[in-house]
Amino acid sequence: MEIKNNNISYQVKCRFWPGLALVVAVMLAGVFRADAGSVIPFSRDRASSVAVVVRDLATGEDVVSQNPYKAMLPASTMKCLTAAAAIEAGLDTARFETRVYTRGRIEDGTLLGDLVIAGNGDPTIESAQFPSNPSFVNEIVRAVKNAGIRVVEGEIQVDTSSFPDDGPCDRWELSDLRYEYGAGLYALNYRDNRVGDKAMESPSESFGEALENRLATEGVTVCWQTVDTSGEPLAEILVHRSPRGGEILDNLMSRSDNLFAEGMLRLLAPGQPRSAAIARERRLLSSRGVDFDITDIHDGSGLSRNNRVTARFMADLLEKMAGRRGGAVSYVSLFPLVGEEGTVKTLLKGTPLQGRLALKSGSMNGVHCYAGYKLDSEGKPTHAVVILVNDFFCKRAEVRDAIARFLKQQF
Repeated sequence: MEIKNNNISYQVKCRFWPGLALVVAVMLAGVFRADAGSVIPFSRDRASSVAVVVRDLATGEDVVSQNPYKAMLPASTMKCLTAAAAIEAGLDTARFETRVYTRGRIEDGTLLGDLVIAGNGDPTIESAQFPSNPSFVNEIVRAVKNAGIRVVEGEIQVDTSSFPDDGPCDRWELSDLRYEYGAGLYALNYRDNRVGDKAMESPSESFGEALENRLATEGVTVCWQTVDTSGEPLAEILVHRSPRGGEILDNLMSRSDNLFAEGMLRLLAPGQPRSAAIARERRLLSSRGVDFDITDIHDGSGLSRNNRVTARFMADLLEKMAGRRGGAVSYVSLFPLVGEEGTVKTLLKGTPLQGRLALKSGSMNGVHCYAGYKLDSEGKPTHAVVILVNDFFCKRAEVRDAIARFLKQQF
């Protein structure tokens, strides 16, 4: 028997005495009314928006459903969508490629022209998250020396022509742009585009300075003169490759890295604007049966406060991806385990649910969300779990504790 009250539905089942189901249903309905319709009660929740869907993946039934069609701010649970589209597009095995060219003749060790770096949005260049990946600066220095160049008469140039919408998303809040989590994605990125906890003002300039200094220590001089190279062809001297997309996805989902998420979104449509990448994301996941009817998507990270999704949409996405076959990366494995990993390392730690829920968190002012899976003893998903809380007026810890209590009661 399914009972509904105040936009909430629960599956109530009784094996031995069907009449008991009716009694339980009446009791639960009374509890819902006393609780102002909230399955996750916390202080002043009547002023907040709460949407919850818990879906049994074996039956496809929603065992808990509250406000499933209400448009909500997803915060970083938007990354679940970005990762799903990336896997559907086969980007788990792809790499970003950044090419370096000389423009101009090389005579007697002098490049009569410029050193040109064609940026394509690789967010991992010199990233602290991938210390084993080759240093792009060092690779360029070796390539320049191998070409016999001791003097660059012209400039170090960054070509951004193949990367429209360079920089932060225009739907991000200005107040976020100063901090490292609000660092935009550029054609050329450097050291996670951050200096401490602040966003780097100009990653390409910082990269150029680091490269010039490294060249100087190796005996190569950059003169920074204007050289007429019109009609001169480009000569490729280096192709730098990022870690595989699957490694980037794993890192961004665990750490909730906005820069990496924006990079993986843009890799869906190389050389095209952000809107084209989002359009392809929609096409890819629509072909899997995910309905985008009540959604508004502006980025890949969830930092935009203009994003909107529903709990039903997220549950549908999780269900479709859990049933996906093939691919080098398991979508479910990208979600960090509660009590053990990433941004959910402390959630439900020391409880029976530690390691048995794999959830992506999402938070910003007045927003606290989770999306992911309940796992069985073999690590296989049994339920899709979506919890979206917007506009709360209590401390975040209280919302988090209320969600933890709900999850313990549910599972």
